[in-house]
Amino acid sequence: MSTPWKVLALATREAELTPLRRVLEHAGRSAEWQLVRSGEDVARFMAEGPWDAAILTAHISHLHLAQVLAELRSREPLLPILLVVRMTEAAALLEVVRSGITGVLFTDVLSLLPDTLDREIQRYREARLQGQRQQRLHWLESAVSSAPVALAVVDRGGTLRWANTAYLALAGLTAEAIEQGAARIWTAGETPWAEINQVIHAGRTWRGTIPSTQDGAAVVLHQLQIARLASTGDDTWYIVARQPAAIGGDGAADGGFTAQRHELFAAIAGGIAHDLNNILAPITMAANLLGEQPLSEENSELVETIEHSAERGAAVIRQVLTFAHGSENCAVALQPRYIIREVARLAAEVFPPSIAIRADVPSTLWPIVGDPGEIQQALVNVLLNAREAMPEGGHIAISAHNHPLAPLPATPFFNPEQGDFVEIAIEDDGPGLDPDVASRAWEPFVTTKGSGQGAGLGLCRVAGVLRSHGGFGQLRARRGKGTRVSLFFPRLSAVEAAPAAVFEMPAQDAGRILVVDDEEPILTLSRRILEGAGYEVMVASEGREALGLFARHRVDIGLVLTDLAMPGMNGFTLLWALRRSKPDLRVMVATGQGTEANLRELEKMGVREVLLKPFSSRRLLDGVTRALAEPVQCEPDLFLDAVVNGD
Repeated sequence: MSTPWKVLALATREAELTPLRRVLEHAGRSAEWQLVRSGEDVARFMAEGPWDAAILTAHISHLHLAQVLAELRSREPLLPILLVVRMTEAAALLEVVRSGITGVLFTDVLSLLPDTLDREIQRYREARLQGQRQQRLHWLESAVSSAPVALAVVDRGGTLRWANTAYLALAGLTAEAIEQGAARIWTAGETPWAEINQVIHAGRTWRGTIPSTQDGAAVVLHQLQIARLASTGDDTWYIVARQPAAIGGDGAADGGFTAQRHELFAAIAGGIAHDLNNILAPITMAANLLGEQPLSEENSELVETIEHSAERGAAVIRQVLTFAHGSENCAVALQPRYIIREVARLAAEVFPPSIAIRADVPSTLWPIVGDPGEIQQALVNVLLNAREAMPEGGHIAISAHNHPLAPLPATPFFNPEQGDFVEIAIEDDGPGLDPDVASRAWEPFVTTKGSGQGAGLGLCRVAGVLRSHGGFGQLRARRGKGTRVSLFFPRLSAVEAAPAAVFEMPAQDAGRILVVDDEEPILTLSRRILEGAGYEVMVASEGREALGLFARHRVDIGLVLTDLAMPGMNGFTLLWALRRSKPDLRVMVATGQGTEANLRELEKMGVREVLLKPFSSRRLLDGVTRALAEPVQCEPDLFLDAVVNGD
């Protein structure tokens, strides 16, 4: 059942509300009524809101009616207010209230009350939500414009299209110069976009320095961080963060000031990511549900397109957060076919149409251990070499195979060991390489280009990635017959790959699941997915409502799934209150703000299962299964008073 409406009713006595209650009950609608008799009552109860609607009856004096209406409108201008009167009384009352009511309902047609309330409350909630979003957008625009972090947006040619106050001051520019299209990051001929695009398309942030002169002073260096913005059409846009270069003999910058600026920008990026993740989450879940239905081939392709686009949107959000918070290399167990397919897709989008790209990746490919970003960067470097080798067009084939290998002879660049490897090969049908160049291709600064046309093949960096992963590389090239570059990564061992056994609790034994989120689409879809799996689900749109439900169904609730960022009571406060009441309660979190600080705090509170929005229906069900199966653990003294007091 949906959340009951909260309705203020202006009447002289409770009996006048009886026919209104009966009409709603007969229509299957639930409401919580609060009788008010004067403007003073309205002021008191409005402070305890929020309320969904107000109903004014004709059984009260015109003076009180006008007073109540004025009080309501002063406190909540958009609140739906219905006047319920007999038709013979309407004319006189409308003179008193017509400037402030939403609509009039005659007692002769009281059966229209449920649908009328439903329509008006829905409009009110949408208007209130839109107002909150506009307010948040206004705050965000003001924060970015006045933030002490130098931020700018540039186009593919390096021309600044927008910059905040801090950037203008740091770069010595004016807003007029940007409006006239005369402000650039680099001077003509110095734009390193090829290198920047290569880094950004690999899912990383480009970092570099730029000389700057202000007011005739000596040249100083500024540090730049550049990431790509999602955009429509053919235009490519970038976001740029700028700051003074590190100073001092040990290269240390002004840590305090830099840290404050970075912290503010990270907070802004986190807020944007939270809103976008809440938008993408219901899209992902709804597409998953549609994909489980019997669909025509055409509609199945549409659903796959929606899922794929949502995944790409989530990837862009992760890039923004990486840009804000930074990233470190990490070794994780991964399936290389996903990286290969993503790199092939990016290359197909970016490379000219004259170059055809084909990827042949078997589903039986062994897993490996590595840094996804580093591996992606290595593949991009090799693909860029293949593209440069075919300026007139050609074909690039990407393939992958499992290889149990005997010991191979050492080379000046690699020392291969015996074992199981995954080979990722990139082959082009370009003009190939001279034997002398091919034999030294893994060395730094080896190039097939003329002077001033580039730094080299870029395979030296690829070799570094391979060595850091315990792998090796091979290059086969013949003049006029193309080039094949193979990257070998060691297979993830069976012991490392074996997942921990998880006891799956039957849905009927799990108890009720309480889902808490301020986004109605996420609540609706989460409930549908969980109920489809056999769970009994309750929902709440904010923390106080969740506490009320938990108080009434404390024994029945076996798991609480909550968002973190919610109006009023946030997720941390809700979890703390729930654990005080029931220390052994199983809890999990679904959030778009998976920062390191939040994850550490959740771990202290005994939250082992965190879903990062947007998430698929499969990830939701898997997370619930794990949360129900794992024992409850938290820091022993965090909820000690709850245990001692027997709450």
